[in-house]
Amino acid sequence: MPSTKHEVQSYDCHPIPGEQHYRTQPPSLLIFVSGSVTHGRPPSAKSTSSTRSVDGQPRVFFQTFVLVPDPVAPVAKAGEVAKYYVDADAMRFVG
Repeated sequence: MPSTKHEVQSYDCHPIPGEQHYRTQPPSLLIFVSGSVTHGRPPSAKSTSSTRSVDGQPRVFFQTFVLVPDPVAPVAKAGEVAKYYVDADAMRFVG
């Protein structure tokens, strides 16, 4: 895997209404993230390659995912953070 550098520029999080067990279980969360990511090494000034590559070039991305509380995780105690897993994930390069 090439090295990557992510720069998050904005994010937003919303609880998903309509959970049946909303009083006993934390809500699912809809999360939006946008920013830029650079894969591989930064471009060098002495590049002799004539092929075009996205390595080293920042690419704008937008990602949306849903976090769902883990129903088999032990019951959270007072002050303990709920345990979540990724239920759905969509990522897109936009630039």
